[in-house]
Amino acid sequence: MRLDFKKIYLQQAINEDLFWRTRATDIIARFPEAEVVPVKSHWQIDELAGADPATWMQTKRDVLVLGIKSGLTHTLNGRSANYIAASSSNGCLSACQYCYVARRKGGANPLTIFINIEEVAGSIRRHQRKLGAKLAPDGCDARFWTYDIGCNADLSLDAMVCDNPGYLVREFATMEYAKATFATKTVNDDYWTQFEPRERTRIRYSVMPNKLARYVDIGTSPISERIASVNKLVEAGYEVHLNFSPVIIYGEGDEWREDWKELWREIDDTLTAKAKAQMQCELFFLTHSQALHDINMQWNPKGETYLWQPEIQVAKKSAPDLLVYEYEMRRGELARFERELAAHLPYCAVRYSF
Repeated sequence: MRLDFKKIYLQQAINEDLFWRTRATDIIARFPEAEVVPVKSHWQIDELAGADPATWMQTKRDVLVLGIKSGLTHTLNGRSANYIAASSSNGCLSACQYCYVARRKGGANPLTIFINIEEVAGSIRRHQRKLGAKLAPDGCDARFWTYDIGCNADLSLDAMVCDNPGYLVREFATMEYAKATFATKTVNDDYWTQFEPRERTRIRYSVMPNKLARYVDIGTSPISERIASVNKLVEAGYEVHLNFSPVIIYGEGDEWREDWKELWREIDDTLTAKAKAQMQCELFFLTHSQALHDINMQWNPKGETYLWQPEIQVAKKSAPDLLVYEYEMRRGELARFERELAAHLPYCAVRYSF
């Protein structure tokens, strides 16, 4: 992916610290044609908040925000990770149509890079030391406290803008009790393989059937490239898992199920024995919303033919503004999905599903 930002919003407080200012200057130098616009807050940018959703992709391509991460808290999770770490970025250069990330900067939610990465990493180091050694295995990891460092972004894309992702990999390699984890849909092997993660970073490649991805995984790496990358990253010392997500019901009869089986056959044919030996996965079904549907219809209505299925979607009990597949149906489909997955990829244990 070639990046060519036209405008960079710079939080003014960055200039008050020499290290932050230097870091921001290095990033800005990568995009010499971009206009730099000082702002008081990386969130409160009127031009972005009022952006037309129809310009979704153009905003993502043209705009970068450089800010300071203020809240350095780590939220208990217990699903993909033990904790959701304070983020080193927010927003994304891709435009997956089902994305749940809050769009508080406006419809497109362009990428924000947080300059104070040393404070983010330092807060994680202190947090894991306070926890001490993990005394018993859990669903997140057998030995280490896991921290999701990419909950609101795609770090493989961030690495095309700055070195925050590499900084975190290097830091986790020396932490006593912690392991990093993040999901990605972007292949960036040349970047990741220059580090020595010492199996203390878990990369989770999100994958779905190729037929579906071309309509809803906008701006991401091809599915086959993600699968092939697993082998390279495992050889480089990363733990690499797969996310089968979101599982989307579409088409007539078993069409969507047959597409997943085709994907599993490709995975089985591609992965090395070493990659298979360490493989686990997460899987979860689609969560959607009326508000997101309305925005999506303005920029990619084709994708909504897969996501928007009101005849089988209901309000989520814990968050009525969100839509999930009808509960009883979803329970049955989830159980069947796991059975069929086990038949095709028996070495791929399910760590977490819903």
